[in-house]
Amino acid sequence: QRSLWRKKPFDEVRKASQLAMRLEPGCAAGIPLRALSHGGIDSKFFERNRSLLTHLLDLRFDGEPSKQGLETFLDAERDTDHWLLVTDLDGELLPFYQQRVRSTELSSRGLSAERLLVVENEKCVHLLPSKLPGTVAVLGTGNNLRWLEATWVSRVSVGYWGDIDTWGLTLLARARAFAPHLQALLMDQETFDRVSTGRAVVEPVKSSESPPESLLEVERRLFHHLLRSYRGRLEQEFLPRETANERILKWQLQVGP
Repeated sequence: QRSLWRKKPFDEVRKASQLAMRLEPGCAAGIPLRALSHGGIDSKFFERNRSLLTHLLDLRFDGEPSKQGLETFLDAERDTDHWLLVTDLDGELLPFYQQRVRSTELSSRGLSAERLLVVENEKCVHLLPSKLPGTVAVLGTGNNLRWLEATWVSRVSVGYWGDIDTWGLTLLARARAFAPHLQALLMDQETFDRVSTGRAVVEPVKSSESPPESLLEVERRLFHHLLRSYRGRLEQEFLPRETANERILKWQLQVGP
């Protein structure tokens, strides 16, 4: 793919190649990419060479950087605002059933809801219950979770649903760091055992070799189980709709009307 490097100075290509060999999953540990210091790169290096660097990392990590996004893969804070898909599961809480809202606005303005359902992947919207009183879902959050520390979030019941793999559990841990009262949904050993046959796939690159500290003990055991499993990734998009509905409706009843 010569277009990625042909017009770049040789020194930039050399630095990108060296950097791609040094970076590891999660190595940013929550800081912005511009703040990473490796091999004499400047704060604009990622901005200038993002496509080239992502493709080089794809070669090392089986396409995971492109699939997850560079910030999520490296566990870096996003430099730019992020548009999230907000879905009114009640039907009367928002002007539209679905609308896109910037994460900064969710931090400052909030949502009028009794329950907040946070969903890692946007493509799971079709798996949500069609009617859930008092509930708003925010989808496509990925690594963009800092808005969960907003004051209004601490006053509502929060459910979090992500992939059952080491990356999904890592994002769960990060979400819990911002909203300690959240409840994980469909991210447990029982769900994995019940649904994984014929649906689980290989997770080519693990987020780390040890579970994050914010995970509960039962989640840490699941993390270790996934590390040992050949097919240790169950993406939430592949869960049966009835399974997702059952658990989400159960959560709604548990946290009250």
